[in-house]
Amino acid sequence: MYAIHLTDSELDMARHALQAYLLAFGHDEAATVGEIKRVIAKLRAAQIEDEGPRVSA
Repeated sequence: MYAIHLTDSELDMARHALQAYLLAFGHDEAATVGEIKRVIAKLRAAQIEDEGPRVSA
């Protein structure tokens, strides 16, 4: 698993870009379509992370 930090505008851009890709190019490969839909779902479910201090153990 990876974590990335995006601004609101970056998150919107990523979501819209994947949706556009899906609509334009994703119809031929079922595996690709499924993967894109899973990523879009994760982007839609993204939540603001707590900005508190982090301590590594």
